[in-house]
Amino acid sequence: MPLIDDEGNLFGVVNVIDALAVCLVVAVLVAGVAVVGALNDGNGTGGPETGDENNTSQQATRYATIDLGTQPDYVAETVAEGDQVAVATEGHNLTLTDVYVSPTNGGDDGHVVVRAEIDGEYPPTDADETAFQFDNSSVRIGSDVAIDTADYELEGTVQRLEEDGTTLRTARTTVRLESNVSATTADAIESGDEYRFAGRTVATVTDVTTTELDNSSAIAVDLEADLVTFDRAGTQTFGGRSLETGSRLTLRTERYDISGDLLRRGPSEPIDETD
Repeated sequence: MPLIDDEGNLFGVVNVIDALAVCLVVAVLVAGVAVVGALNDGNGTGGPETGDENNTSQQATRYATIDLGTQPDYVAETVAEGDQVAVATEGHNLTLTDVYVSPTNGGDDGHVVVRAEIDGEYPPTDADETAFQFDNSSVRIGSDVAIDTADYELEGTVQRLEEDGTTLRTARTTVRLESNVSATTADAIESGDEYRFAGRTVATVTDVTTTELDNSSAIAVDLEADLVTFDRAGTQTFGGRSLETGSRLTLRTERYDISGDLLRRGPSEPIDETD
């Protein structure tokens, strides 16, 4: 029997044109299956970052800057690097990796900011909530996070949320203060004097000059100091406030307190915590 008969049938049964059409359809179907398989090869390139090919939660670690606001000095002193939050959710942890504390002008309270390493997860791709999750709560910029340890229970607002970075953006900022003080206080001020708050050095006197005032027992003091400041959105802050010319600033050491007007703010040198 000939391969194609006089009527154009393959083996006398199937029309050649019909056979070619069937082969074309089969080829298209095979190519489509191959493309779908390539897009779902398990590398996560074919779907959202919040889930995997099995549409399950995805474990992740994020680093957050959390503003704990104003706290009493005895509370601020207990907040330390390495503090951990115990949570019931398996695989979820929060550990403080850096702490910044600076005194308010009242002196007894301090502004506390922490950096935290948070182990949590992203929900499945079909979930209603897509934000990073920690202990069944969403963590995003502007949200509140509870930090409950064996020694204290605080709540703060997330200012930054990033994929890496264990340290806060702190700096040494030079300021110049002017004040009229008693002769006793003026005599006590020396370069190298430290202002310590909540167990940390927050300011160091780097230079001081004194001038006697006419017809007065007071002494004019021109003082320069390096403050440990916190960078909030490009602005250096101390005690939760920006360092503006004309603002009032108080320094306290073991031998004296001095409050002065901020005449000038000098350069800020970033602090490298790894040094």
